[in-house]
Amino acid sequence: MVQSGQWYVVRLRAGQQQKAVQEMQEKGLDVFCPTMRREIRHHRNKRWILREFPLFTGYAFARLERRDFATLRDIRNAVAVLGDASGNPAPVAWSIVEQIKDAQDRGDFDVLRPTVRRLKAGDSVEVKDGPLAGHFAAVTNVVGRRAIKACVEMFGSLREVEIALESIRRVA
Repeated sequence: MVQSGQWYVVRLRAGQQQKAVQEMQEKGLDVFCPTMRREIRHHRNKRWILREFPLFTGYAFARLERRDFATLRDIRNAVAVLGDASGNPAPVAWSIVEQIKDAQDRGDFDVLRPTVRRLKAGDSVEVKDGPLAGHFAAVTNVVGRRAIKACVEMFGSLREVEIALESIRRVA
């Protein structure tokens, strides 16, 4: 017997996920389709575009009551409700759906570019590898896109050295 207001996983028609979710909402059903955001570089103008994609392609969560299963049959892009081995619809725990909602709100599923802040004179860095590993340095100049010049204390005085960007990490 189906209890009132439980969450179920609904399988949707391929490529029609947004239409199915919209149609289910129009019929008055409570639907949750987890999404992830991804930054994509446009192939022609090379600008970064933020796009949303379904986290579980072809599936959505729906809070259904007993009477809602008949409504679900009328929805064109909804294929089936996932169930157990005996063919009965299998409910999903409320806590699992809430965890997925919270993770989506925090951005746990997002694939975004890391924010890049350019190094400039006066920034502090730590050398990660090489002969100066573990030393702290102050940037004096940026040399192209791959290296910096920085003052490092060694041999009892300050020395200006050139360090590759992949060998340093920014510190506060």
